Amino acid sequence: MSTNEQINANRENAQKSTGPVTPEGKLKSSLNATKHGFTGLTLQLTAPEIEPYQRFVANMTAEHRPHTEQARELLQHYIDLRWSINQILVQQTNLLSIIDQITSQILSTGDIMALNQALEVHYRRLRTLGTYEQRRRRAADETLQRFTAIQKEYADRLKAAAENHRAMKKLSQNWNPAEFGFVCSLQEIEQYIRTQDFAESVKNGRPFAKSA
Repeated sequence: MSTNEQINANRENAQKSTGPVTPEGKLKSSLNATKHGFTGLTLQLTAPEIEPYQRFVANMTAEHRPHTEQARELLQHYIDLRWSINQILVQQTNLLSIIDQITSQILSTGDIMALNQALEVHYRRLRTLGTYEQRRRRAADETLQRFTAIQKEYADRLKAAAENHRAMKKLSQNWNPAEFGFVCSLQEIEQYIRTQDFAESVKNGRPFAKSA
């Protein structure tokens, strides 16, 4: 059983507790003590994050293939939100590890009051991170919905432009898509037509003839 002196010492330490005392625990605690930057709009990256973040951007861009400048901006915003959510999850995991270590250290003394005091700041930060996570998940969902809507609108216009292009070719007439309100270029239209023709040939089991 703890003596009064031990209990008082535990309570004093709880007021200034910084977390674990092991080297590994101190490292995690120091990482969590850094400013998270989750209240701002600018994504903050540590040096070790830069390369993985760049790969993440490249992979997400290749997967979603934005077609317009607005779509690219929305996708970049979505990517940053997704990355910041991962940052929050890492900090939450580290905080839970710190909480477990502090609990193991102080609980052995039987001083529940000291334990509560030591954990209060960490639980408060955990709740704050949870709030940031929820906000970013909502923002990410909304951004992805806007991006998807823009992509669909572009695809619908591209389909209409391709139909016009086919009709003009049958009439042996040149045309400028921009004059008819289309934002896609002739190159994009022709690439779309080739893609559609290829898909149709595969569906029907016939050889694909490349256009001249």
